[in-house]
Amino acid sequence: MRSFLERARAPWRSGAARRLALDVPLGLLVLAFSAVFLRAVRAPGPPPADGPGGGPPWKGPPDWGDGPPWAGAGPLPPEPLAFACIWAVALAVALRRFYPRAAFAVAAPAAALFAVEAGGTGPILAGAVVTAYTMASRAPLRSWAPWTAAAAPLLPAAGAGRPYLGLLDASTYAAAVPYTALLLAALAVGVTVRGRRENALQERREELRRSAYEERLRIAREVHDLVGHSLSVINMQAGVALHVLDKRPDRVRDSLAAIRSTSKDALEELRGTLAVFREGDGAAPAPAPGDDRAPLPGLDRLGELAARMESAGQRVSVHTDGSPVVPPAAVDHAAYRIVQEALTNALRHAPGAEARVRIGYERTEVAVEIENGGAAVPEHAEGSGIAGMRERARAVGGNLHAGPRPEGGFAVRARLPLGAPRSGR
Repeated sequence: MRSFLERARAPWRSGAARRLALDVPLGLLVLAFSAVFLRAVRAPGPPPADGPGGGPPWKGPPDWGDGPPWAGAGPLPPEPLAFACIWAVALAVALRRFYPRAAFAVAAPAAALFAVEAGGTGPILAGAVVTAYTMASRAPLRSWAPWTAAAAPLLPAAGAGRPYLGLLDASTYAAAVPYTALLLAALAVGVTVRGRRENALQERREELRRSAYEERLRIAREVHDLVGHSLSVINMQAGVALHVLDKRPDRVRDSLAAIRSTSKDALEELRGTLAVFREGDGAAPAPAPGDDRAPLPGLDRLGELAARMESAGQRVSVHTDGSPVVPPAAVDHAAYRIVQEALTNALRHAPGAEARVRIGYERTEVAVEIENGGAAVPEHAEGSGIAGMRERARAVGGNLHAGPRPEGGFAVRARLPLGAPRSGR
């Protein structure tokens, strides 16, 4: 019993009241105008113009007895079958979005029978057209194509009682052709609307899948840059500690302290990075007191980054050209990560060589350059680090070039748009 009630209430939970608020008044309009049309066509008209009795004047006046038939006769009684057809179409219009195929299967033959009874379709045809459109726009073609047979009864019904079923009578086609044409037009419009709706839905799904994929890539790049940099520093410090363990034990404490500090910073930054991604807007709110989440790092933290690299044995110099401004958050963070990844690569492939970082603030762009000395690089194969830097630059509308220097070493140069810089730090 409970499952039955749940199924009965399900349509109302999905907006059934809003549908009925539109469709019930529409069905009542079809009912009212069709009833008016039926009474109009059933009312008696004035006498024919060719004579007072409906015949030629030379035949003389007919004997009407108590008077002509149109004198005080009033409208003829409406046909019960015609009114039944009106009610059937009105009900089908009211429930068309709940049962689209059944509504069309009821409205189409009902409108056809009404046309035969009343001698014309009138407003009731609008009800059949509306149900045809609804069916075609809400159901696939293969599911409702057999139901279009419901629109077929007009031709034989209109010719009932005539020789050859009225197939040789032009009035049969005069009633059937407009009826069928309008229904086919409504079906065609419904198919078109459904196709566009499905295309829009498919595009939306593709956009969601693409957004999810890009979000995974963004998280992967963030974790790669953060974890890769921190592990490189930790690995270098651990190597130093092992090297001096027997010769200079006093330096082991410094290396272990650097490892502890680096791992602690990495954990805090990773926690803050994941918190930002959970926010979903790409920028973290200002951390509350006691909150261990922090905004994504930017160029203002290059000093801390250089200090960590120097503690791992990599000499780093940072130079700034132009008037410093605060770039947009995405550009600021991308520039920081590019510098971080470039210094990490320098630490891995050219330990001990000096790395030079230059940040140039121009009118519309910020130039980021990282160069390191060392031996010449005969062959250059891009790894995931350089690919990630290039993707970061491209994601904010910039570009990046990386490759060996002619005089030896390696260089990374990126140009990122400033857009609308924020206020000072």
